[in-house]
Amino acid sequence: MAMTAVDAFGGFGHPVRIIASDLDTKVLQTARAGRYKLESVARMPAQQVDKFFVRGKGGDAGFVQARPELQKMISFQRINLLDAALPIREQLDAIFCRNVMIYFDKDTQLAVLKKFAPLLRSNGLLFAGHSENFYHADAWFKLRGHTVYQKTDNR
Repeated sequence: MAMTAVDAFGGFGHPVRIIASDLDTKVLQTARAGRYKLESVARMPAQQVDKFFVRGKGGDAGFVQARPELQKMISFQRINLLDAALPIREQLDAIFCRNVMIYFDKDTQLAVLKKFAPLLRSNGLLFAGHSENFYHADAWFKLRGHTVYQKTDNR
């Protein structure tokens, strides 16, 4: 997402900030480190790899490290969607919550969606997974595309 934002805005100097979250602190620690095996970026064009990563040398050969400019765009936070309140206090333009809600029953999904709605700016977007649908939350979100919901102004 950060790389796409850099490309869309034509450089690193833009207003995009990303909150990356997970329940698993080990996953967050790995992502925060920004260090990946070279094979994990092998399908990216070399120009993109060079733009966003530094290739490891010596003992780090075979790895790439995300450039600091890229890492500064992302803050990592442990978030449990089932907590009474979410630890985000700012208005967001979009929430990407893909392939998570499928593990919750409809009542739990609705409870989470009710927590998402106040976090989004007016007309903010919620991106879901292909197998997720929130027809039962139409008071908070309306379907805009197969996996994209827009916050309603009803709430």
